[in-house]
Amino acid sequence: MLLVSRDQGPALLVMPADGRLSWKKARATLPGSKSSNWRMATEEEVASITGGCVPGSVPPFGSVFEGKGVPTFVDNGMRELHIINFNCGLRTRSIRLSTEDFFRAEQPQFSDLVE
Repeated sequence: MLLVSRDQGPALLVMPADGRLSWKKARATLPGSKSSNWRMATEEEVASITGGCVPGSVPPFGSVFEGKGVPTFVDNGMRELHIINFNCGLRTRSIRLSTEDFFRAEQPQFSDLVE
């Protein structure tokens, strides 16, 4: 889930597919959350930040977006999973990867994000 803030820029939140974002927990985690107005990115913002992805196709690798990267936050519950399945820039194609390999490649920040 790609979020944006006027003050802080974008942030990528990665959570289980059956999870529901807790805005309260997300705001406690995201940089400048007390003064920033975080919201979901529009379709145009998603395409611009990710280099052409549409909502629902964004891979969980914020580090490759916008040249300098977008901070990636992963829900703590993902640590219990052995495999992560995600879209690879297309809604019609998915990749299956061990969570260990994903964590090693992306180096995300961990936090509680779901209700």
